[in-house]
Amino acid sequence: MKKEVNIILAGSLGIILGIGLFGLRKFLKKKSQDYDDYYADFHRHFVKQAKDDGNDGIEFLAVQ
Repeated sequence: MKKEVNIILAGSLGIILGIGLFGLRKFLKKKSQDYDDYYADFHRHFVKQAKDDGNDGIEFLAVQ
């Protein structure tokens, strides 16, 4: 009987640890995604943006 109890306890502990690690990983991933969603706009100065051909600028209009 002692061997069976040890097997059941070891299996239960393994399942609890597996679910706990999975939950921790999911929690940390959500925190990372919240961080990325909030700070994504602060790093836009490195993104190449398309030029707007319709905007000639104030210097061009002053020369006219």
